Amino acid sequence: MTYRIAIAGLGESLRHIHLPAYQRIPALEVVGGCDPVARSDAFPFPLFASVPEMLERTKPHLLTVATPPDSHFELARLGLQAGCHVFCEKPFMNSLEEADATIALSREVGRHVVVNNQFRFMRIHQAAKERIGAPDFGNLLFVSMHQTFFVTEKTEAGWRGQDPRRTGKDFGTHVLDLCRYFFGEEPLSISARMPKGARPDGPDYLNLIQLEFSGDRVAHIMLDRLSCGRHHYLDIRLDGEIGCIETSLGGRLEGSAGIRAATRRPFVNLDWAPGGRARLYRGEHFSTFAREPFSVFGSATAELMKAFLAALDRGETPPCNAADNRRTLALMLAAYDSAEKRMPIAMRYDGQVARRSFPTRFDCPGLD
Repeated sequence: MTYRIAIAGLGESLRHIHLPAYQRIPALEVVGGCDPVARSDAFPFPLFASVPEMLERTKPHLLTVATPPDSHFELARLGLQAGCHVFCEKPFMNSLEEADATIALSREVGRHVVVNNQFRFMRIHQAAKERIGAPDFGNLLFVSMHQTFFVTEKTEAGWRGQDPRRTGKDFGTHVLDLCRYFFGEEPLSISARMPKGARPDGPDYLNLIQLEFSGDRVAHIMLDRLSCGRHHYLDIRLDGEIGCIETSLGGRLEGSAGIRAATRRPFVNLDWAPGGRARLYRGEHFSTFAREPFSVFGSATAELMKAFLAALDRGETPPCNAADNRRTLALMLAAYDSAEKRMPIAMRYDGQVARRSFPTRFDCPGLD
């Protein structure tokens, strides 16, 4: 069947990610949009003065919520009450209370809410996940994630520059979700430092986060937006018992040559990846096993939306659903709690305390 989709919020995320993604999906038809500052001649579909009017006149199957996070709760509610499934940008909600109310309403009306955790659907991350447990990698022991992001007036425009919880709220949700994805389980605890230096009232431009998993395994995250150096959108290293996987998100065409100090042998390397790549290392030897297209974010969002529609066709629960994303939201909020209290936070699932106990605990119900 063809699914009709209406869109609330026609900003950068919609133009550069969602519309290119939807254009890749023949089963999806955009029937309307709503944004108070959008020009009516800027989009190939009708625009409406309000979301209720758009929902009433277009009768969509799905509503995309691509607006600032303060509006997600109300717009998701409107969509669900109109009988729509909801595709929501991250961060999902501002609080666990809003998340719980949205999940409860979705169950009451029999509709699904999916959050755009498209990093799980990027080729390099899916390919890395598939190598975990393979003979050339072994079991996953440690994950390290690193971002250096060069901040400009353009990157801080809109709600991002006005929110003191800027970095963890905007990007931290992606990396925390990837940690859950790679380890295939929920973390036992989280600890975070978010030093602000000379700007105590400013945004959290530096996030240092550590997650503890079962088996004495750890994930370490550094999101550095204080840096005035080179831009590295997201570099990940996964250390296994036998091999090491490195993924890098961001296009490149680089060549290098030299002599390796350990072996005194010459080398030549051509690193080509339009949107990113994944490599398997054992010592200095490596093989590239996945690359991203130039339009990596639109491509990954399209794959998630395809999986969403396929689940609807089969009557199944879609991936990246609201109940699953609530756990990522709880982790993000617990990171801020940890940073403010200067102590680790133990995570608790369905009333069961995670294996380690600290003075503060964070509830994450919903685990099956």
